[in-house]
Amino acid sequence: MGKYTPLAVYLQEILLGQGRVALSFAEVEKIIGNELPPSAYKYRAWWANERIGTHVWAHAWLKAGWRVDSVDLGSQRVSFVRHGQMVPPPMRQISAKDFEAFARVKLSEHFGVLLRASEVPRVPKRFDMVSPDYRVVGDAKYLAMVRGERIPPAEFSLIAEHVWLLEKTAIAEKKFLVFGNDIRVPRLWLQKYGHLVDKVEFYFLDNNGELARLA
Repeated sequence: MGKYTPLAVYLQEILLGQGRVALSFAEVEKIIGNELPPSAYKYRAWWANERIGTHVWAHAWLKAGWRVDSVDLGSQRVSFVRHGQMVPPPMRQISAKDFEAFARVKLSEHFGVLLRASEVPRVPKRFDMVSPDYRVVGDAKYLAMVRGERIPPAEFSLIAEHVWLLEKTAIAEKKFLVFGNDIRVPRLWLQKYGHLVDKVEFYFLDNNGELARLA
């Protein structure tokens, strides 16, 4: 973890009876003995609880048994809570439309840019998530297995169609699909067709707001 190891140590040493701690960005910098990067002050996505990619700073607090609960960029403060003490968002029974709205918020945080439903030049489709400059384009899918156990052929065809359309958005630098409900659907699709995908990234967003990239 390197630079952020002192933060992990600090959180690990907090008494078990204390389930929440709020720190200013300046206090975090004092703990790690170094300055936070400019992106920590500009984007809430920097504080996301992610275990994927090069998000090594998040590994520090996650491995210490803590998660970021809230971030206030205006007051430059971050609140950490122990694992299991966060209240999950009300997503147990939701519609595909509700998931789309939730995913739009989480992916906007992840990419550090405001995403809105919009069309993309020269592609005859309205995508669920598009950045103002068309550099980030994606769709949200809330899918499930047939009767909870069989591969859904119609949904598989739908995924293939969306991958094809996303790959036609030449202007986009980041192209993605984010899935909710049943992670087996995108995983099984990738097992069968993933080798045919060129530049479209697959993500899964669970009921607790955890975003994971699928490969």
